[in-house]
Parts: sequence; C-alpha cells; structure tokens
Amino acid sequence: MLPSKFEKLPDEIILEICLYLRPFEIINGFGQLNTRLNRTISQFRRNADIHHLTFDQYQRWYSHLLPDTAEYIINLVLSNWNSPGQICRFNKSTENYTSLYNLLPNLKQLRLIDFSNEDIDILPKLAMIDKILIDIDGLKPLLQTTKHLLDYYLFCSSFSFKEIRLWIGEGGIRLQHSAKLRVNPCLEQLTIVVAHVDDLILLFKRAPNLIKLYVEISAFSSSKSYEYVTYAIMPKKLIDFHIQTNAQKALTFEGLFIIMIHIPTIKRLSFDIETYDIDYGDGLCWLLLISRLPNLKSLCFRIRIWIGTGIKSIDINPFIESFERANLPIVCYADKRVIYIDTIPYDMHEFKTNTCVTTSPTVKYAKTTDEELYRRRPHGVQSLLLCTRHEQTSIDDWLYVLNRFPYIRALELTAVNIIEQTNLNEQLRLPRLIALRYVRSTRCEINIPFFLLLVANSNVSPALRALTVMYGDIIHLCKRLSNFTFHRLQELWLFGSDTDGRI
Repeated sequence: MLPSKFEKLPDEIILEICLYLRPFEIINGFGQLNTRLNRTISQFRRNADIHHLTFDQYQRWYSHLLPDTAEYIINLVLSNWNSPGQICRFNKSTENYTSLYNLLPNLKQLRLIDFSNEDIDILPKLAMIDKILIDIDGLKPLLQTTKHLLDYYLFCSSFSFKEIRLWIGEGGIRLQHSAKLRVNPCLEQLTIVVAHVDDLILLFKRAPNLIKLYVEISAFSSSKSYEYVTYAIMPKKLIDFHIQTNAQKALTFEGLFIIMIHIPTIKRLSFDIETYDIDYGDGLCWLLLISRLPNLKSLCFRIRIWIGTGIKSIDINPFIESFERANLPIVCYADKRVIYIDTIPYDMHEFKTNTCVTTSPTVKYAKTTDEELYRRRPHGVQSLLLCTRHEQTSIDDWLYVLNRFPYIRALELTAVNIIEQTNLNEQLRLPRLIALRYVRSTRCEINIPFFLLLVANSNVSPALRALTVMYGDIIHLCKRLSNFTFHRLQELWLFGSDTDGRI
C-alpha cells in the first residue's frame, strides 16, 4: 500500500524532494511539524541562504524561523541584489547584538552580496567568523570612508579570518599604509582587488601564511614599490597564486618577475594580463621565470599585449617563433590592436578561482606551438569573454569560438560587429549557459539572427535564464520582432550609457 501522508515517506525520498527546494522553503514548510521531520531536515538548517527572500519572507524568517535554527547556522548569505536593502535590514534587526556570534554561535561563513555604503554597521560584528566574502555593488561607488572601514575590520582588527574575499569594482581598494601593521597568521585564502602593486606587497606583510591568493591590480604605480620586495616579507607557504590586471600599465613583466622569484613555494601559477609591455610576448623571459620557481607544477597565462595601431593586422610569427624556441605550449592570434597569447590546453580544473577565458573571434586564425594540445577540448572553463573592438567579423568566426567552449555557464560578447544578417543553421550547443551579456558595436545595429540564436533558441541554450543588453537594443528588437518574447528568462538586465542606441 502506498503511503498516503508526506511524513510516511522514507527519509531518502524526503531528502530527494528537498534537493529541489531552497533552505528557507524547507525550514518554512517542514520545520517544527514533528520530531522525525526535524531530524530528517536538520542538515538544511546549517545553510541560511536568504538572498532571494522578499521583504515579507525575510520578516517571517527572522521572527519565526531564526529563533529555532540560529544555533545550527554555519553559513549565512545576505544580498542587496535580489532583495534590495536586505543587509541593512539585517543590521537593524541585530542592532542589539555587539557580535553576530551572540545570535549565531556556530556561524563560520558570511557572504554579503552587493554590499554598499549603507551596510557598514555589520563590519564590527564579525568576530569568530572564519570566512567573510564581500562583493561590492558595482552601481554604487564606495565612499573612501567605507573603504577605510573595510580595510580596518578585515585586515587591521583583531578578527582572525581564515578566508577573505573582497571584490570591489573599478579602482580596487587602496589600503592604509600608514596604519599600524597588524599580522593575521590565520589568513590562508584571499581574493581581492587592490589599487596598486604596493597594496599587494602590504598584504604579504599582513598575511604571512597565505596559501591561496587571487589578486587583481587596478592601476599603475611607481616602480619604487618593488624596492620593498624581499624574501623576509614574502609569504612562506603560498602555493596557488593568480594575478589579473585590466589596466595596461598596472604590472610590467619586470615587476612580475621581481615578485615571483621571491616566492619559491608556488606550485600553481596563473595570470590574466592586459599590458603594453612587449616582454610578456618573449618566450625566453617566461622560460627564465619558470627556471626560478623550483616547485612550480602548473602555469597558465592569458596575455593581451596592446601593440597595434588599429589600421593593419599584427604579424604574430615572431611571437610564435619565440615560444617555439622556449619549448612552451601556447596559442597566438591577433586583431588590429591586440595580440593574444594563451597557454594550452585550456584546462582550468586546477585553477578553481580562475575559470574565465578572454578571447577574440580571430582565434579561428591562430597559430600554435603544439597542435595536439591546442585541439584538446577545454576543461573547467566557466566563463567566456569575447571582444572584437568594433572590427567587422564573420558570424562563422564567432560560432567557431563558441563551439570550442560548449560547457561555459556565462558568456559576455562585447563590441559585436557581425557582417552577415542571414538565418543560421549552425548546430551550436551551449547546454550549461545560464547568463548572457550582449553588447553590440556602435558601428552597426544588433545582429538579430545571431542574437536570436543565443537567446530564443532553446536547443542552443536550454538553461539560459539571465540576459544583459542595451536598453536601446531592446526597443529596436521589440519594434522589429512582433512575436518576440522573453518567456524563457528569469532575469533581464538593461543598461544605458552615452553610447546606448547610437550607431
């Protein structure tokens, strides 16, 4: 006889059902019904991910569910993204507590999504937390006082974090070099965007026991910064190290070399570099660097060197020959402004914090030092950023790249300028694609066949749920496609700028 009541189902079936629900829905629906169900769903009390809750749901969670689950919560996620003002609301709810530990005695990890200037009151309450993960709201620039408070409570207070993530948009965080140096011997993992190289060097002093470090350097700083790089101040346990720059003058190869040779413990090293420095394209320079890292097991780099004029194509043969002499496996290609040099194969499974590839449709015409490695299917690439810098390209070039990376979850297309306006029969498949950002070039209209292939074709992108596009382009599409709908999408992000709608 089949069970007629939910609580009669075996634990295995109930737990299988819970996999399709959010923690709030599980606790709200099944909590406090009976002793057996409380025991069955006990594991879901540990994860309080409430970033998706509406205002009324938050009120119910805090007033009715939290009192019965507070002692079990290990991980808490608050967000201003899906629920604007949630972090500030939580602060006001807990204003009588000097520390979150008093309310959540077993809390070990706190994530704050779209943190803003209004949320700083939570910073003094972070005692006893092992992991603090903060993503800044990119639409609301941080005040300098907010940056100072973040620097103080994360790096200069008595809090002994084991892992910190501080992801700030353009400009990064400028650390307080005049503040009294406080060392956190517990900090082992750090993800951060800093303003200058000297901020990175200061972090080495503050966290001598780092094991994993992911850092983005935002701007150029004086070469004098490297005068302070010595073995004495560098981390002695650093194994995984990733450096990224988006400003072309932020880090020269000479500066990179000086930093790296003072950290001989590194086993896994990766770079994502925008630069003007031609030394990044010299295979012998890389060979010399590798020779100074005795424990290095894996090297991954993606280099974009700005050496073109935008008028004629760049000759990549000297770069290929340089890396062939160094016996380093790379692929090299170029548009009229930038030369791209990537290590191959595109295997990111060892680099958990670095799963994005920035490339160009011109990769279809690339040359490589190892054909067999280049043809291997990419592994572990989660995000793909494609840009043509407004140059006219064939739709086949774009499809070639997308077919090379079929398992990406996020795709950003920038300055799209596709020549053809024909219907597509390409058998493209992106089964895991969740988020798409489509930014056309201001030198053309949006390419409707290509756009519809990615957005409207459920065979191509069955999992797509988030789209970011120019407001002007949405109006353009609505006027020309009377039957077009966004019924497959859960999130539609529209943005405007000085170029929105311009051609």
